Amino acid sequence: MGEETEVPVNTEVRGETWRVRISTSGGDVLGAGILLAADAVLTCAHVIPTGPDDLTGHAVPGGEVLVELVGVPGARPVPARVADGCWVPELADSRGDVALLTLAEPQDARHAAPLHRVAPTRGRSVWMCGFPSTRELQDGVWFRATLAGPSGPRGEWVQMFPLTPEETVRPGFSGAAVTDAETHRVLGMVVSRYDDRSSAAPASSRLHLSYMIPIETVVRHLPAIDRYVSGGRGNGLPSVPRGAARDREFARWLARWFAAAEGTRQVEAIVIKKGEAVRAATLSRAVALADRELPADAPLPAPRRAPLPVGIHPPSPTHAPPPGTPPPAAAPRNGAARRPPSPYEPPSPVPEEPDDGPLPPVGSVDLALDVSGETVAGVAGRVADRLGLSPAGDDGSAVGLLGAAAVPLTIVAEGVDYAADPLALVEFADLLAARGARLLLVFRNPESQSLELALRMADPGKDETAARLDRVRDRIDHIARRERTAHDRTALIAPVRPVPQRAAALRLDLTALRRHPEPGGARFLADLGAFESTVESELLRIEEVIGLAETQIARRNELRGRLEAFFALLAARSLEEERAAAPLYRTAHNLLHRAPCELAEAERAVERFAEAVRHHTHRPRGGDAS
Repeated sequence: MGEETEVPVNTEVRGETWRVRISTSGGDVLGAGILLAADAVLTCAHVIPTGPDDLTGHAVPGGEVLVELVGVPGARPVPARVADGCWVPELADSRGDVALLTLAEPQDARHAAPLHRVAPTRGRSVWMCGFPSTRELQDGVWFRATLAGPSGPRGEWVQMFPLTPEETVRPGFSGAAVTDAETHRVLGMVVSRYDDRSSAAPASSRLHLSYMIPIETVVRHLPAIDRYVSGGRGNGLPSVPRGAARDREFARWLARWFAAAEGTRQVEAIVIKKGEAVRAATLSRAVALADRELPADAPLPAPRRAPLPVGIHPPSPTHAPPPGTPPPAAAPRNGAARRPPSPYEPPSPVPEEPDDGPLPPVGSVDLALDVSGETVAGVAGRVADRLGLSPAGDDGSAVGLLGAAAVPLTIVAEGVDYAADPLALVEFADLLAARGARLLLVFRNPESQSLELALRMADPGKDETAARLDRVRDRIDHIARRERTAHDRTALIAPVRPVPQRAAALRLDLTALRRHPEPGGARFLADLGAFESTVESELLRIEEVIGLAETQIARRNELRGRLEAFFALLAARSLEEERAAAPLYRTAHNLLHRAPCELAEAERAVERFAEAVRHHTHRPRGGDAS
């Protein structure tokens, strides 16, 4: 089994206190789990021994198992059972296989795992810790891997490439947390493995694969764990009723685009006008079908039926096997070799209506947003969160962060022409496309200027050189608009930061480039490429200035709210007390409503007034009763 290459738990990653070892009452290791709360542990259903089938012929969980927090010194095993309604055994097509355990004795909730919704993008580095049956390794072994792509039943799983063949998961890893190496958040749970040890191929050429269930898919099967998961949902579009009318031709086009079928474009701009309810419902349904978490009207796991009363037998199936036929063998899990699930393909036509076309692949939409009223900074924040990225410090900017990162996401943005600044959002979409994103931009007004810009951006038939020059021109115009915005926003907070003023000079440089002595030549193309990089850098710089200004303005507004809250608290006291604190209130109020606002000084003034109010109201810091 390659055990001589395994490395027991080390101090570098021992901080993962949510790691759980699940055993029988006799001490035999069954698998792993993830502590979600003081009394809740997530694991795979196949880790839990099953008892006798119920009267409907379905397997049911057996009795108690022992759960031990191996990452917590001194923790002792405690009994646990499957929680009511939280048992989803492996279905006939291998979907499901998740369970939630309730502990007999609550543990310290501070040890719970940081589950987070993150798009399982290709190439992401992860690690996991399991508990092989080998005595020397029962305290845990760490394996490393990289995410590959959707796989398994209906695309529910994500394939992982072990860093070395020896790091392929094995018995004792089922139910283990799959942790993002960069953010240390839990992205999924180990479910299965494949290796072709029986193959005649040379050892160096054999496949060694592992599989995980993403957290969003677990939520789909076990909605009860939603409260333990952070991060925005991937689908922000409205839901539609199951039987809502839909445009079948449009649905087929969406399924092909979501699947990145041959002939589809990286960026598409379409119009769904107000009042086109059927097309809008078709889009919402297609996105829901492609989402890992929302079930939409796709086939769902069969509900667990209550046992039939004693003496009542279920009806015989229409195609029951002949008497004496042995039951089918259970699908082997991560302790035995199995056929590798093929990379996910769009399934057959929807069974409801034969001309509906193919379903979108599960997981083929990473983020779907209604961007009406949204700013570029707000949308950038959602994209960064979906990638698991966080701006560093108070000066961090999601826009700047994405400008330097790969963005391998498929994004649907609805209501682009109703955003706070539609042209700015289309320019930002162009930046995302340059970083690798596939984008479906949905507009409501066929006459909007932002739609025209998006169509130029998406049109592959235009002369490439002319299109690039036009795009640079549009970006420079956008830089000029954003410079004006930056000037207005930075003027509100002191010290007033200098705003780059580069649009005029960039326009002169573009004019010179259009008059290049060798248009279309190698030297021209090199100059054009360098100029495009310069323009993109200037756009990122101005967006970072605006992002920082917006952060400071938000802090100012927060201080305004805090000041008024303490003033309202003081108003309930005597007139004498109110008069005593009034000068402090006026000072803070004037500082917060002055432009530019000296933020640090205003913050100190608010705190002085708050301290005075606490003194008069005899309340401790924080406003809690003493």
